[in-house]
Amino acid sequence: MTTGEFLNTVSPLFPGLVSVAQTVALGVICAIVLTPAERWAPAHPQPLLFRKGLLLDIVYWFATPLLTRCTTAAALAAVLLIVLLCIGPEQLPKDFLIGGFGPLGRQPGWLQALEILFLSDFVDYWTHRGLHRGRWWRIHAIHHSPEEMNWISSSRVHPLNDLITRSCQVLPVVLLGFAATSVMAVVPLVSFYVMFLHSNVRWDFGPLRWVLVSPAYHRWHHTSDDEGIDKNFAGIFPIWDLIFGTAHFPKTLPVKYGLVGYQMPESFWAHLVYPFTRRQSASIMGRHVEEEKKVEEGGGRG
Repeated sequence: MTTGEFLNTVSPLFPGLVSVAQTVALGVICAIVLTPAERWAPAHPQPLLFRKGLLLDIVYWFATPLLTRCTTAAALAAVLLIVLLCIGPEQLPKDFLIGGFGPLGRQPGWLQALEILFLSDFVDYWTHRGLHRGRWWRIHAIHHSPEEMNWISSSRVHPLNDLITRSCQVLPVVLLGFAATSVMAVVPLVSFYVMFLHSNVRWDFGPLRWVLVSPAYHRWHHTSDDEGIDKNFAGIFPIWDLIFGTAHFPKTLPVKYGLVGYQMPESFWAHLVYPFTRRQSASIMGRHVEEEKKVEEGGGRG
Protein backbone atom coordinates (compact mmCIF):
# COMPACT_ATOMS: atom_id res chain seq x y z
CA MET A 1 0.00 0.00 0.00
CA THR A 2 1.47 3.31 -1.09
CA THR A 3 1.29 6.55 0.88
CA GLY A 4 -1.36 7.85 -1.50
CA GLU A 5 -3.44 4.71 -1.10
CA PHE A 6 -3.21 4.93 2.68
CA LEU A 7 -4.30 8.57 2.71
CA ASN A 8 -7.21 7.71 0.44
CA THR A 9 -8.16 4.84 2.76
CA VAL A 10 -8.25 6.96 5.93
CA SER A 11 -9.87 10.01 4.29
CA PRO A 12 -13.38 9.01 5.50
CA LEU A 13 -12.18 9.68 9.06
CA PHE A 14 -11.87 13.40 8.32
CA PRO A 15 -14.87 15.76 8.08
CA GLY A 16 -15.89 17.24 4.75
CA LEU A 17 -18.88 18.92 3.17
CA VAL A 18 -20.94 15.83 3.87
CA SER A 19 -20.08 16.14 7.57
CA VAL A 20 -21.21 19.77 7.59
CA ALA A 21 -24.48 18.80 5.94
CA GLN A 22 -24.98 15.96 8.44
CA THR A 23 -24.32 18.28 11.40
CA VAL A 24 -26.90 20.79 10.15
CA ALA A 25 -29.39 18.02 9.31
CA LEU A 26 -29.01 16.44 12.76
CA GLY A 27 -29.66 19.81 14.39
CA VAL A 28 -32.80 20.33 12.32
CA ILE A 29 -34.10 16.83 13.09
CA CYS A 30 -33.44 17.23 16.82
CA ALA A 31 -35.12 20.64 16.84
CA ILE A 32 -38.20 19.22 15.11
CA VAL A 33 -38.44 16.05 17.20
CA LEU A 34 -36.93 16.82 20.61
CA THR A 35 -37.89 20.45 21.23
CA PRO A 36 -41.65 19.67 21.18
CA ALA A 37 -40.96 16.70 23.48
CA GLU A 38 -39.21 19.05 25.92
CA ARG A 39 -42.24 21.31 25.75
CA TRP A 40 -44.84 18.63 26.50
CA ALA A 41 -42.93 16.24 28.79
CA PRO A 42 -40.24 18.30 30.56
CA ALA A 43 -38.10 16.74 33.27
CA HIS A 44 -37.69 20.18 34.88
CA PRO A 45 -39.18 23.61 34.19
CA GLN A 46 -36.65 25.70 32.29
CA PRO A 47 -36.66 28.05 29.28
CA LEU A 48 -37.34 26.07 26.13
CA LEU A 49 -35.02 28.07 23.89
CA PHE A 50 -33.20 30.92 25.62
CA ARG A 51 -31.80 28.96 28.53
CA LYS A 52 -28.47 29.57 30.25
CA GLY A 53 -25.48 28.47 28.14
CA LEU A 54 -27.39 28.16 24.84
CA LEU A 55 -24.98 30.28 22.77
CA LEU A 56 -21.99 28.34 24.08
CA ASP A 57 -23.71 25.04 23.28
CA ILE A 58 -24.36 26.22 19.70
CA VAL A 59 -20.63 26.91 19.31
CA TYR A 60 -19.90 23.41 20.58
CA TRP A 61 -22.53 21.94 18.27
CA PHE A 62 -20.37 22.81 15.25
CA ALA A 63 -16.94 22.71 16.88
CA THR A 64 -17.28 19.21 18.31
CA PRO A 65 -18.21 17.25 15.15
CA LEU A 66 -16.18 19.38 12.74
CA LEU A 67 -13.10 21.00 14.30
CA THR A 68 -12.34 18.47 17.02
CA ARG A 69 -12.99 15.59 14.62
CA CYS A 70 -9.99 16.74 12.55
CA THR A 71 -7.69 16.30 15.57
CA THR A 72 -9.22 12.96 16.44
CA ALA A 73 -9.02 11.73 12.83
CA ALA A 74 -5.35 12.74 12.56
CA ALA A 75 -4.51 10.83 15.74
CA LEU A 76 -6.40 7.74 14.55
CA ALA A 77 -4.71 7.88 11.15
CA ALA A 78 -1.28 8.07 12.82
CA VAL A 79 -2.02 5.01 14.98
CA LEU A 80 -3.37 3.07 11.98
CA LEU A 81 -0.23 3.93 10.04
CA ILE A 82 1.97 2.59 12.84
CA VAL A 83 -0.09 -0.61 13.01
CA LEU A 84 0.07 -0.99 9.25
CA LEU A 85 3.86 -0.61 9.23
CA CYS A 86 4.18 -3.17 12.04
CA ILE A 87 2.14 -5.90 10.39
CA GLY A 88 3.19 -5.08 6.83
CA PRO A 89 1.20 -3.12 4.21
CA GLU A 90 0.91 -6.23 2.06
CA GLN A 91 -1.12 -8.01 4.77
CA LEU A 92 -4.18 -5.80 4.35
CA PRO A 93 -6.34 -5.00 1.33
CA LYS A 94 -6.31 -1.43 0.05
CA ASP A 95 -9.89 -0.91 1.20
CA PHE A 96 -9.40 -2.47 4.66
CA LEU A 97 -11.06 0.49 6.40
CA ILE A 98 -14.16 0.62 4.22
CA GLY A 99 -14.65 -3.06 3.45
CA GLY A 100 -13.09 -4.59 6.55
CA PHE A 101 -10.97 -7.73 6.63
CA GLY A 102 -10.82 -11.16 8.25
CA PRO A 103 -13.76 -13.22 9.51
CA LEU A 104 -15.51 -10.32 11.28
CA GLY A 105 -15.41 -8.17 8.15
CA ARG A 106 -17.07 -10.96 6.14
CA GLN A 107 -20.15 -11.09 8.35
CA PRO A 108 -23.48 -9.61 7.19
CA GLY A 109 -23.56 -5.85 7.63
CA TRP A 110 -26.49 -5.89 10.08
CA LEU A 111 -24.66 -8.34 12.35
CA GLN A 112 -21.50 -6.24 12.26
CA ALA A 113 -23.55 -3.16 13.15
CA LEU A 114 -25.03 -4.89 16.23
CA GLU A 115 -21.62 -6.18 17.35
CA ILE A 116 -20.07 -2.74 16.86
CA LEU A 117 -22.86 -1.19 18.93
CA PHE A 118 -22.25 -3.54 21.88
CA LEU A 119 -18.45 -3.39 21.63
CA SER A 120 -18.26 0.40 21.36
CA ASP A 121 -20.73 0.85 24.22
CA PHE A 122 -18.70 -1.48 26.45
CA VAL A 123 -15.48 0.39 25.61
CA ASP A 124 -17.26 3.72 26.11
CA TYR A 125 -18.41 2.63 29.58
CA TRP A 126 -14.82 2.12 30.76
CA THR A 127 -13.47 5.16 28.94
CA HIS A 128 -16.22 7.31 30.44
CA ARG A 129 -15.60 5.86 33.88
CA GLY A 130 -11.87 6.57 33.54
CA LEU A 131 -12.57 10.20 32.67
CA HIS A 132 -14.19 10.60 36.10
CA ARG A 133 -10.95 9.73 37.89
CA GLY A 134 -8.13 11.99 39.10
CA ARG A 135 -6.72 14.49 36.63
CA TRP A 136 -8.74 13.00 33.74
CA TRP A 137 -11.82 14.55 35.33
CA ARG A 138 -10.61 18.03 34.38
CA ILE A 139 -11.10 17.12 30.72
CA HIS A 140 -14.55 15.62 31.19
CA ALA A 141 -15.83 18.26 33.64
CA ILE A 142 -16.68 20.54 30.70
CA HIS A 143 -19.39 18.09 29.65
CA HIS A 144 -20.89 18.19 33.15
CA SER A 145 -20.87 21.99 33.42
CA PRO A 146 -24.42 22.77 32.13
CA GLU A 147 -26.80 23.52 34.99
CA GLU A 148 -29.78 23.40 32.62
CA MET A 149 -29.69 20.46 30.22
CA ASN A 150 -31.39 19.95 26.91
CA TRP A 151 -30.54 18.09 23.70
CA ILE A 152 -28.05 20.64 22.37
CA SER A 153 -26.00 20.61 25.60
CA SER A 154 -24.84 17.10 24.66
CA SER A 155 -22.34 18.69 22.25
CA ARG A 156 -20.41 20.38 25.09
CA VAL A 157 -17.30 18.18 24.91
CA HIS A 158 -13.64 19.17 25.18
CA PRO A 159 -11.51 18.19 22.13
CA LEU A 160 -9.31 15.97 24.33
CA ASN A 161 -12.44 14.24 25.61
CA ASP A 162 -13.49 13.57 22.03
CA LEU A 163 -10.00 12.36 21.10
CA ILE A 164 -9.84 9.89 23.98
CA THR A 165 -13.38 8.59 23.60
CA ARG A 166 -13.39 8.20 19.80
CA SER A 167 -9.93 6.68 19.66
CA CYS A 168 -10.80 4.07 22.27
CA GLN A 169 -14.01 3.22 20.43
CA VAL A 170 -12.83 3.25 16.82
CA LEU A 171 -9.43 1.56 17.09
CA PRO A 172 -10.70 -1.81 18.41
CA VAL A 173 -13.45 -1.82 15.78
CA VAL A 174 -11.02 -1.12 12.93
CA LEU A 175 -8.25 -3.44 14.17
CA LEU A 176 -10.70 -6.32 14.62
CA GLY A 177 -11.60 -6.04 10.94
CA PHE A 178 -15.11 -4.60 11.04
CA ALA A 179 -16.13 -2.72 7.90
CA ALA A 180 -16.45 1.07 8.08
CA THR A 181 -19.67 0.77 6.09
CA SER A 182 -21.17 -1.04 9.08
CA VAL A 183 -19.79 1.62 11.43
CA MET A 184 -21.41 4.34 9.33
CA ALA A 185 -24.74 2.57 9.67
CA VAL A 186 -24.50 2.88 13.46
CA VAL A 187 -23.14 6.44 13.76
CA PRO A 188 -26.32 8.41 12.80
CA LEU A 189 -28.44 6.36 15.21
CA VAL A 190 -25.97 6.77 18.07
CA SER A 191 -25.56 10.50 17.37
CA PHE A 192 -29.30 11.10 17.60
CA TYR A 193 -29.57 8.87 20.67
CA VAL A 194 -26.92 10.90 22.50
CA MET A 195 -28.90 14.10 21.84
CA PHE A 196 -32.08 12.37 22.99
CA LEU A 197 -30.49 11.25 26.28
CA HIS A 198 -29.54 14.84 27.14
CA SER A 199 -32.94 16.28 26.29
CA ASN A 200 -35.07 17.81 29.02
CA VAL A 201 -37.68 15.03 29.10
CA ARG A 202 -38.74 12.81 31.99
CA TRP A 203 -39.08 9.51 30.11
CA ASP A 204 -37.65 6.40 31.78
CA PHE A 205 -38.91 3.74 29.27
CA GLY A 206 -41.12 2.03 31.86
CA PRO A 207 -40.67 -1.78 31.64
CA LEU A 208 -37.57 -1.29 29.47
CA ARG A 209 -35.91 1.07 31.96
CA TRP A 210 -33.09 -1.46 32.60
CA VAL A 211 -32.76 -2.52 28.93
CA LEU A 212 -31.88 0.80 27.31
CA VAL A 213 -30.47 3.99 28.80
CA SER A 214 -33.21 6.61 28.95
CA PRO A 215 -33.09 10.40 29.43
CA ALA A 216 -34.21 9.93 33.06
CA TYR A 217 -31.43 7.37 33.60
CA HIS A 218 -28.77 9.65 32.12
CA ARG A 219 -29.96 12.62 34.18
CA TRP A 220 -28.76 10.80 37.27
CA HIS A 221 -25.29 10.77 35.73
CA HIS A 222 -25.33 14.54 35.25
CA THR A 223 -26.72 15.43 38.65
CA SER A 224 -24.75 17.32 41.27
CA ASP A 225 -26.80 15.57 43.98
CA ASP A 226 -24.38 13.45 45.97
CA GLU A 227 -26.27 10.18 45.46
CA GLY A 228 -25.80 10.33 41.67
CA ILE A 229 -22.12 11.28 41.46
CA ASP A 230 -20.05 8.69 39.59
CA LYS A 231 -23.13 6.65 38.61
CA ASN A 232 -24.73 5.56 35.31
CA PHE A 233 -21.73 5.65 32.97
CA ALA A 234 -23.37 3.49 30.28
CA GLY A 235 -24.38 5.24 27.07
CA ILE A 236 -26.82 2.74 25.56
CA PHE A 237 -27.08 -0.44 27.64
CA PRO A 238 -27.49 -0.16 31.44
CA ILE A 239 -26.22 -3.73 31.81
CA TRP A 240 -22.64 -2.43 32.12
CA ASP A 241 -23.60 -0.31 35.15
CA LEU A 242 -25.49 -3.27 36.65
CA ILE A 243 -22.57 -5.66 36.18
CA PHE A 244 -19.90 -3.30 37.47
CA GLY A 245 -21.86 -1.74 40.34
CA THR A 246 -22.40 1.82 39.12
CA ALA A 247 -26.16 1.76 38.48
CA HIS A 248 -28.45 4.22 40.26
CA PHE A 249 -31.97 4.65 38.93
CA PRO A 250 -34.68 5.55 41.47
CA LYS A 251 -38.18 6.43 40.35
CA THR A 252 -37.55 10.11 41.08
CA LEU A 253 -35.52 12.62 39.08
CA PRO A 254 -32.48 14.45 40.48
CA VAL A 255 -32.84 18.01 41.70
CA LYS A 256 -29.62 19.77 40.66
CA TYR A 257 -27.20 19.55 37.73
CA GLY A 258 -23.77 20.90 36.91
CA LEU A 259 -20.59 20.95 38.99
CA VAL A 260 -20.46 20.90 42.77
CA GLY A 261 -18.98 24.01 44.34
CA TYR A 262 -17.85 25.53 41.06
CA GLN A 263 -19.43 27.40 38.15
CA MET A 264 -17.45 27.17 34.94
CA PRO A 265 -17.08 30.31 32.80
CA GLU A 266 -19.46 30.47 29.82
CA SER A 267 -16.58 30.85 27.36
CA PHE A 268 -15.43 28.40 24.68
CA TRP A 269 -11.80 29.49 24.99
CA ALA A 270 -11.90 29.26 28.78
CA HIS A 271 -13.16 25.71 28.39
CA LEU A 272 -10.34 24.80 26.00
CA VAL A 273 -7.64 25.77 28.51
CA TYR A 274 -9.54 24.59 31.58
CA PRO A 275 -8.00 21.08 31.82
CA PHE A 276 -4.55 22.67 32.00
CA THR A 277 -5.34 25.06 34.88
CA ARG A 278 -4.62 23.48 38.26
CA ARG A 279 -5.98 25.92 40.83
CA GLN A 280 -9.50 26.29 39.51
CA SER A 281 -9.95 22.61 38.73
CA ALA A 282 -9.23 21.75 42.35
CA SER A 283 -12.66 22.99 43.41
CA ILE A 284 -14.98 21.13 41.04
CA MET A 285 -16.34 18.21 43.01
CA GLY A 286 -15.53 17.12 46.53
CA ARG A 287 -15.09 13.50 45.57
CA HIS A 288 -12.84 14.30 42.62
CA VAL A 289 -10.87 16.84 44.64
CA GLU A 290 -9.86 14.09 47.04
CA GLU A 291 -8.79 11.91 44.13
CA GLU A 292 -6.66 14.69 42.67
CA LYS A 293 -4.93 15.17 46.02
CA LYS A 294 -4.20 11.46 46.22
CA VAL A 295 -2.82 11.42 42.69
CA GLU A 296 -0.56 14.37 43.44
CA GLU A 297 0.66 12.55 46.58
CA GLY A 298 1.33 9.38 44.61
CA GLY A 299 -1.82 7.57 45.68
CA GLY A 300 -5.27 7.51 44.16
CA ARG A 301 -7.85 4.78 43.81
CA GLY A 302 -6.75 1.54 42.27
